[in-house]
Parts: sequence; structure tokens; C-alpha cells
Amino acid sequence: MGPVPAAPTAVIVDESARPERRGGAGGGAIALLFFGNAALILLLWLRATGSQPVNSSADELNQIGRLTALLGTYLVLWQLLFMSRVPWLERSLGMETLMGLHRWNGYAALTLLLAHAVTQTMGYASTAKVSFVAQLVDFAQHYDGLLAAMVALVLLVAVTVLSIAIVRRHMAYETWYFVHLYAYLAVLLAFGHELATGSDFLGNPVFVWYWWAMYGAVGACLLFYRLVAPLRLYARHRFRVERVEREGNKAVSLYVGGRDLAAFAFEPGQFAVWRFLDGRRWWEAHPFTLSLPPNGKHLRLTVKRSGDFTTAMSSVRVGTPVLLEGPFGRFTSTTTTREKALLIAGGIGITPLRVLAEDLARDGVDVRLLYRARRSADVALRDELDRLSSEHGVRVDYLLSDRDTQGRRGGDWLRAQNLGRLVPDLIEREVYLCGPIGMMDAVRAALRQLEVPYRHIHTEVFRF
Repeated sequence: MGPVPAAPTAVIVDESARPERRGGAGGGAIALLFFGNAALILLLWLRATGSQPVNSSADELNQIGRLTALLGTYLVLWQLLFMSRVPWLERSLGMETLMGLHRWNGYAALTLLLAHAVTQTMGYASTAKVSFVAQLVDFAQHYDGLLAAMVALVLLVAVTVLSIAIVRRHMAYETWYFVHLYAYLAVLLAFGHELATGSDFLGNPVFVWYWWAMYGAVGACLLFYRLVAPLRLYARHRFRVERVEREGNKAVSLYVGGRDLAAFAFEPGQFAVWRFLDGRRWWEAHPFTLSLPPNGKHLRLTVKRSGDFTTAMSSVRVGTPVLLEGPFGRFTSTTTTREKALLIAGGIGITPLRVLAEDLARDGVDVRLLYRARRSADVALRDELDRLSSEHGVRVDYLLSDRDTQGRRGGDWLRAQNLGRLVPDLIEREVYLCGPIGMMDAVRAALRQLEVPYRHIHTEVFRF
């Protein structure tokens, strides 16, 4: 393990640049925006073709097809917005909630668009008295933009299937990330078809203007927050890799310096999206937590070498420029409402909790930290955790698989029947949890068994 520098003792940080210490708000406004626009789409549809008389089953199928197309496309736009990293959305809902909405909204959008394709094809085929396949061929050959729309639908199906968790477990993150870029292509391919052949838009300039406005708003958010904002941040701070150090058996820390870092505002526990601008990694963006409190001198990310990207992190050269997006996340002390806190980390999930523990302890919170790892050699940031214990009174328990803690192995202590014995005042503590998904699910279930209120359990995802 490389030496870890002691925390600076005389650094002046611009406190006015630190974020306001409060939780997120605005969920009601987001719901109003979502359902308000959906209602407006329904109203415009009714004024266009939705109120037309239905004289046959073909008419009924076509009505369903047009409505599902409008609503499905509307959900696709929200799908892009959820991951556009708009600060208002992220602060209001949190990245973990946005990830969940993104997943289920994607399923709903694809279901509606598939229903559109099937019902519209059946409706036209019924009117023309041809087969389903013959109608598809006719669409591709004689309708403006429909071949492109078919390709777009196939792309969306592929992106959705590859996003299902059981498939992602067998796929490199880099492949998953690259496949998702095709979603943008699908949206562009479908747009021309909507305005060229959509019955609801023909002779309806108000609906056309509204549709353009929605696409424009989402496109502007993507362009600004995914491209312009990181470039502006880089122009101000000129982030560059200063040094690379090994931390424990399978972890590596990158120290990133730059200009005027005291003005780079982030809360301990938050994460950023990092893009290293060298020949191998410039096209990839990865979320990693900041594993060092604000000090005005450098930022640090600490990662476990597991996938292709993280394994190669130790080869990043000093001086490599870095683009940052963020910071993001509500996994901070702003959500603490109690005088005691319990932090439970698994593996490299220690990185946000190491920083959060120090922040809470400095605020006078009684902090207890449980760190689950397979063996002592896998413990990252051990020196810093020991220093937190000696200098800030943070009690740290290492729950290891290769040795006993108070007569039990590490994993056993995270079960409901044992966790309450290990932390007798658990019910009085704010709980922060970060680690592998399986461990987090098991601990959440244990906390529910121990009747810890949901509002006092805090988790965050640091991946896309």
C-alpha cells in the first residue's frame, strides 16, 4: 500500500462556495410537470383525431395506435431527461430514485411503442385487407420516415433488453454504455416519422409547435448539462491527474488537482462523473465518489480494480486532463436529523462513508462505522479510518470473513438477529449504507426487521 498523505491542517476553503446544507425538494413540481404535459398531450390528441367517430375495429386499432405513439414518445423524452443530469431533478429526487424511474419508465415507453406498432399495423392491414407482414412491407416502401421509425424501434428494444439487470451482469460496463448511445439515434430516427405521417400533427400547427418545443427542451438539457457544463467547469478549474496511488489489495486512488479548487463546491458523500481525456478513455464517463473531504488542494477518487476500466486506472498518466460532471447525490450529512449515525460499508463502498464519517464527526454527531470486507488485505483507506477513530472519536469495526469479531465472522454480524446486538442503540441512529447491491439489499431487509424507520435509512447508487 502506498503512503496516504495526512489531511491538510491549514487549508482555507471558500465556505461560501459550499452547497447549502439541506435536503432535496421539488418532487411535487416534477410530478406536476410530468402529468401536466401528459394531460396536454391527451387534450391535443382529442382535438386532432381522438374525437373522430369509430366505425370499425380498424378505426379503433388506429386510435389506440396513435395515442400509444404519442404517450410512448413522451415517455422516451422523459427517459432522456432523467439521465440528462439536470441539477434540479437530481437534487429533488436523488440519483437512486432517478435510476429507478429511468428503468421503469423505459419499460413503460417500450411497451407503449410496441403497442403502437402492432395496433397501427393491424388497423391499416384490416382496412387494406392484407396480411400483417404485407402491411409492414408497404409501410417501409411507401410511407415517409417509417423505415427509419422501424429501425428506431428495433434499437430501443435492443437497448432495453441489454439494460435488464440479469443481462448487464454478464456485460462490461463499457459495452453497456456504448449500446446506450444508440438510444439517441433511435429518438432522432423516429422524430421525422412522427411529423411526416402522424395524423395528429397534419394541419395542426399548435401540436407541431408543442412537439418541437418538447424535443428542443430535452435536447437543450442534454447539450448543456452533458457537454457545455463540464467544459465550463474544466475551463475554470483545469482538472488534471496529479498522482496515482495503490490503496490496499485491489484499490487505487487518483489525486486530481487544478485551479481554484476551493471554489469547487461539493458535500462529503457526493460523487462526480469522471472522464479521463487520454487516448484510451476519453469517450467513457464513469461515476465515482469523492473519497477525500474538501481541502482546496486536490480531489480524490478511490476505485476497486474490478472491470476493464477500473483495472486500468493505475495506468492513467500524471498530467492527464479530466472532465467532471457534478457533483451529484444526496448521500450527505444534510439528511441527518439525529445525534447518532451508523455507517455500514461493504468493499469499496467505504469511499463515500469515509468522507461522510469525518463530516458528521466534525458536526458533533456520534458516528459508528461498520466496514465489511473479505480479509484484512482488502480494507481500503485503513490508515485514514484509524486516524478518524483516534482524532475524531469515530468507532470503526472491521467485519472480516477471515477472522472473528466478538466471536462471529463479518457477514454474520449484518444479519438482523446479530446487528442489533453489535449496535445496541441502532434504533436511535441515522443509517447510511453503501456497498455491493446484494449486501445492501440484505442489510436493508435486516434494518426493516429491526424496525428502523425508512426515513432514517439512506442509500445512494454510484453507477449508471
